[in-house]
Amino acid sequence: MKVKKININTIRLTFFICFILIIIGVLFNLPRILIPFGIAYILSLMLRPVRISFYSKSIKQKIFAWASLIFILFSFSYPVVKGVNTISSETSKIEYYLPRLENYLRVKYRYVRKEVKERFNYEITTNPVDKLVEFGQTSTQKIFIYLPGILGSLLEWGFMIPLFLFFIIKDGKKMRIQFLKLTPNNIVERAYYLFYQFNTKFGDYIFAKFIEAAIVGIVITIGLAVIDFPFAFLLGITAAVTNILPYVGPIIGFLPALIVGLVDQNPDTTLGAMILLYVIANTIDLALVFPLLVSKIVNLHPILVVVSVILGSQFAGIIGMIISIPLAAFLKLLFQEVYRELYTNPSSN
Repeated sequence: MKVKKININTIRLTFFICFILIIIGVLFNLPRILIPFGIAYILSLMLRPVRISFYSKSIKQKIFAWASLIFILFSFSYPVVKGVNTISSETSKIEYYLPRLENYLRVKYRYVRKEVKERFNYEITTNPVDKLVEFGQTSTQKIFIYLPGILGSLLEWGFMIPLFLFFIIKDGKKMRIQFLKLTPNNIVERAYYLFYQFNTKFGDYIFAKFIEAAIVGIVITIGLAVIDFPFAFLLGITAAVTNILPYVGPIIGFLPALIVGLVDQNPDTTLGAMILLYVIANTIDLALVFPLLVSKIVNLHPILVVVSVILGSQFAGIIGMIISIPLAAFLKLLFQEVYRELYTNPSSN
């Protein structure tokens, strides 16, 4: 009986796929490594010009790369360090607003209960304010319980992210060469092209979202400070961070400011000006910043964007919402490559 000889490319392809799946499985089972490595990898994509200069043989280019890296790290860390005092002082004032919030909710509840009784002759027996206060107390206790672990993780990330970032920038080219050596010869060009496209789209998208969030945060922080609204710096940071989330981010970022505006008992607090400021900031974002920076990068139909965000949130929560759009753009590119290979490449027939 004749035994068929197995094609060496088939063996290499099988080994390559198994190797990739093992690496993915190991990383997803080690979140303490996956999260800081993922953040460092994203930062390395955002620092692509610096990374390219780092690989140059020119001494001037290497000096430029080191100087740029140090400058960028300082530019990121200095505002954070300077902002810690402002955030701490504003956060300490929150405890004075919590009783005001509870009192505001109880007054509104009594008013609604009275109106329902007079108009519909119906007695509301459930008190949602008590449940909300109980939920807030329970959540606060849980935060204090998990706070040491959260601080420990942040300190660990503060050490591991710069370490990973340094070695990704320094040895990233060597790692890519080793990765391509493991790739079967018949797909090496396509794999390199897809890998390059994924890095480009993902890095450009995250960088664009960072710029977009920074613009929204700066506009809202300066605007709130001008109208002398409470917690201007803290609310500006909240608006910037939540803006990273597609669609729901601006709404989530607006809610804390709305609560502060409704609860604050200072007659000088201009609630209308605050609402107008958020509308202007998000209009600038949606009409100018998003089309110019983000939409051109992903090049996806709006329906695909919405579906990818929903699926991303369902499978991976907030992280899924953030990475769903560039991942969908990459899958679209992958589908186009497969379609081109199967249906338009004459050699495949």
